[in-house]
Amino acid sequence: MSRRVGFRFRRRRHNSGRRFNFTLKGRQGKPYRIALYCVGGLLALIAVFTFLRPKNQLMNTAEMQRIVDRGVLVVGVRDDTPGFSLGGRGLEIELAEKFAEYLLPETESESAAKLVVVSGQTAATKLQDGSIDAAIALMQKGASSKYAYSYAYFTDVCIVAVLPGNENLPLDQITIGYVQNTAGANVLESYIDEHETKVRRTLIDRIRGVTPELPADAITYTKKAYASYPDLLTALREGRIEGAVLTGVYAKRYSGEYEFSVHNTELGKVEYAIASSADEPAIAQLADVFIYELEQSGELDTLLKKYGLDGLNNP
Repeated sequence: MSRRVGFRFRRRRHNSGRRFNFTLKGRQGKPYRIALYCVGGLLALIAVFTFLRPKNQLMNTAEMQRIVDRGVLVVGVRDDTPGFSLGGRGLEIELAEKFAEYLLPETESESAAKLVVVSGQTAATKLQDGSIDAAIALMQKGASSKYAYSYAYFTDVCIVAVLPGNENLPLDQITIGYVQNTAGANVLESYIDEHETKVRRTLIDRIRGVTPELPADAITYTKKAYASYPDLLTALREGRIEGAVLTGVYAKRYSGEYEFSVHNTELGKVEYAIASSADEPAIAQLADVFIYELEQSGELDTLLKKYGLDGLNNP
């Protein structure tokens, strides 16, 4: 009996070693090391062809030739957002300068970028009329088909600010304020569209011109637009609304002036990207390569830490 047990034990060890004994060390691991080096080299070559070849092609487009001939990249930046752009300092200011140097290596670095101060509204206008080549100004990726967007350089959260003690109020039972024409407004609209009860009209309803009533347990939301964040947060403080939509950027900016807590429901994410006119997509496409290289090298993380933004998306 002991021999049979021993036989089975030895057989199991033999099979286990034959099938799963994987190592990268010594002579036994040499074939695996060679295979991994080959795979790594292949991936590196793919990355080179994926990014460098399009970069050379994009540099020959009409919009880039115009910028190269001019010798300066005109970039719209804000001057009202701590950490991102305020007083000529911030993540977006430095990204604008680095992007200009990236596109215009033959130009002196101090002269490669011309920064034009914009707001959330004027950035869009100046992109459309050609006053600026690109905007690095908290532009929400994918917000409009009028613009081309790069890979995101920062991902923000969108929260609902409430008075302390109201963190668990059902959102469908309160009035939610937002600032119109902002990323927060877009995220709120998407959240409501996903969660609100829809009225479904049948073909007969359409023919008869009848709209079915919502069921008694329907989920609906009440929202109210404001022109500015101070107006919005003043309304919250005075009890005219119970919730205020803020991205992390603005939650941090106004946390010292207004007392509020964060509701336990996160509305969604906001991605900020470099934007160009949809008629000149090569600039945003080159920004894709630029941001990718910053991220891969670790320099983007370094910049986020430099300006205190590495923890901003976790308010």
